[in-house]
Amino acid sequence: MDDAKRIRKHTGKMLAALFMFAACNIIPETAKAQVNPRAYYQIGWQFDFPINSGFNDKMNDLGLYMDAGYYLTPHISLGGFVNLNTRSNYVPRQTFTEGNISVNTDQVRSFIQVPFGASLRYRFSWRSRWQPYVGAKLGVNYAEAESTQQVYAYSDKSWGVYASPEVGINLYPFKQKYVGFNLAAYYSYASNRSKMFYAGMDGMNNFGIRVGLTF
Repeated sequence: MDDAKRIRKHTGKMLAALFMFAACNIIPETAKAQVNPRAYYQIGWQFDFPINSGFNDKMNDLGLYMDAGYYLTPHISLGGFVNLNTRSNYVPRQTFTEGNISVNTDQVRSFIQVPFGASLRYRFSWRSRWQPYVGAKLGVNYAEAESTQQVYAYSDKSWGVYASPEVGINLYPFKQKYVGFNLAAYYSYASNRSKMFYAGMDGMNNFGIRVGLTF
């Protein structure tokens, strides 16, 4: 179906970008970590749960995240981020009514969300192999929603402001602390609004967790 093809297309682009980022930045930086020890990079999976989105309330099918930053002090860093969430949900046949118009159909609702912007982080410990932190992200959110039916497909694209507080921890199993594991929980809000085929979206609220690697 068209929505599945587009999801694979966006997913492929995001994965290619992640691998290019790793090849050009993370791997060389890990090898020469002593040159710039204050820089960090994080990549991994995120599991996103929307709250009353009005269009698709299913957990994401695919979630990827990429963070990078620089510690201005041992505790405070500034950086940037980009995330990808895709979800698809089948809605069984039913009658949709608005005013004097009624439509009886089933549909597949697919959704793609790509927030990106700047991040601020405070880590409580930097000498330990266990480094808990709190952070906040602020940026913009691109969203694309689509309703695919037997004959027709309706789609809508929107931009909104994105904000997300986060709590997490970086775990370094090796003494040199060049590579570790990143675990985090977050809440996010995006101001995107759209209305499409008897479904409306007035802002986006999500909870989620992240599991990945930190360099």
